Amino acid sequence: MKILLAYDGFPQSDHALERTVELAAEDGGEVTVMSVVPPDARGSKSGGHVGIRPHAHEDVARAHESLAAQGIASEMRIEHGEPSEEILRVAEEGGYDLVVVGSRGLGRLGRLMLGSVSTDVVSGSSRPVLVVAKDGSERIEPGSATTS
Repeated sequence: MKILLAYDGFPQSDHALERTVELAAEDGGEVTVMSVVPPDARGSKSGGHVGIRPHAHEDVARAHESLAAQGIASEMRIEHGEPSEEILRVAEEGGYDLVVVGSRGLGRLGRLMLGSVSTDVVSGSSRPVLVVAKDGSERIEPGSATTS
């Protein structure tokens, strides 16, 4: 199984990482850990980004190391752009069997006010998407089309 893990270093991503480890270990899956730096990310004096976790490459490297510690090979990838659009693009271009994303569990009002990357990925993906919530619960959305 070819898995794309969208990872940003926040706790919801850690839950998604844990579930990805389980899936890849069961199926001998190959994993790509991906982070997206949004267009509104501005550099700060500390070398990070204002409004998001600093150093996307460090977050991706930490997830990559965690997978390696479990004996799971992975690739690292960083993109720049709108997170949901980049995740969807990479999932399609890479022919992934499954996209795994975390969710903060914003609820309906939070999604309306703030938006939700996981909701956008689920609604736009032709690939199966596994959404892992902050409490560890998960849901699988089958994708809007059949994978090839």
